[in-house]
Amino acid sequence: MSLITLKDNSTILIDCNIREGEKDSNDNNIYNVKEDLLKSTQRRNKNPFIDLFILSHPDEDHCRGFKKNFYTGSTSDYSEINRKNDEIWVTSMLFTTDQSNDANAIRNEVNRRKRLTGEARNTRGNRLRLIGYDEDKKLENVTAYVPGNEINEINDKTYNNFSFFIHAPFKKDLITSRATADRNSSSIVVQARFKDKDTDQDHVTFAIFGGDADHYKWEKIIEISENNNNEKYLKWDLFLAPHHCSWTYFNDVSYDKEENQTPKDYSLKLLNDYKEAGGKIVSSSKKIVKEKPNPPHKPAKDEYIKALDSKDDFYELAIIPKEKSPEPVEFIVTNNGVTKSTEKAKVAITSGGAAGAASTVVKNGDDVI
Repeated sequence: MSLITLKDNSTILIDCNIREGEKDSNDNNIYNVKEDLLKSTQRRNKNPFIDLFILSHPDEDHCRGFKKNFYTGSTSDYSEINRKNDEIWVTSMLFTTDQSNDANAIRNEVNRRKRLTGEARNTRGNRLRLIGYDEDKKLENVTAYVPGNEINEINDKTYNNFSFFIHAPFKKDLITSRATADRNSSSIVVQARFKDKDTDQDHVTFAIFGGDADHYKWEKIIEISENNNNEKYLKWDLFLAPHHCSWTYFNDVSYDKEENQTPKDYSLKLLNDYKEAGGKIVSSSKKIVKEKPNPPHKPAKDEYIKALDSKDDFYELAIIPKEKSPEPVEFIVTNNGVTKSTEKAKVAITSGGAAGAASTVVKNGDDVI
């Protein structure tokens, strides 16, 4: 899960993975993500809230803990026990069958919001946006954003120093995913774009979040962006390794098959040609080892490190600062890219992998975006 906090303390949460207990199956400490998030959010009438929640796709490891830790229902009954999402972005994949309890809780909340009419639909705690195509018209009459849109309005506020560019999911991928129950292929993919000053014409720092999108989706994203002279939307200073550092970003699995062991040219192109100086890659996953099961894949980590200026620019969250007690990794977003912080921060990218991981965070300093 990734928490971005802007200069005005607006918060954007991408996915959710709040686990129960103090220890995992390997006897490692489980970081108290909820407590950390509550310290990082604003409050309205003593109630914590997040300006925007983006569900990249409705797999359990991307929405775990939502039902227990986030308030759903009428805003008039909201208390300070949990957290409210003022605005929610989802895809039509949320309405497929065979969903987890947490995904069902998000779907129920989305259904409540879509039934609202008039001004109620555009009030805090009720805002809803659809990302991509809606084949079955489940979210008919709900405002939709599609690939190619650059969005700088969040929670009824327009930002001059921040925006999201939406790369995916594409219409065909949503339709195919619904037929095959492959939710990974329907992942929301966005580039977060930061300016140094509100009055600047150009953005200076970029972060890419792609859920569990595989190399087929990245090939299409790169092809469409380049064909439309939109290469600027492929730049990155911070890149969240797709699918928890899976080899699926580079080629098909299983990696054991010889024909799958060569990275696709376009996957390498995104890493090598569009990385900004000092770019960093985050692996939101369990500890990366050669042994199965995967993900994460050790060969994927090796390829990511090849693309970086230094191996220290690869952040394996499950072992930072140590495997037994992982803690959030914090980055400061500046006009010169991103730098790692050594102290607790307000601007956070907290990440949790499919098998349980640590967290990532970004500091809100004087020069932060």
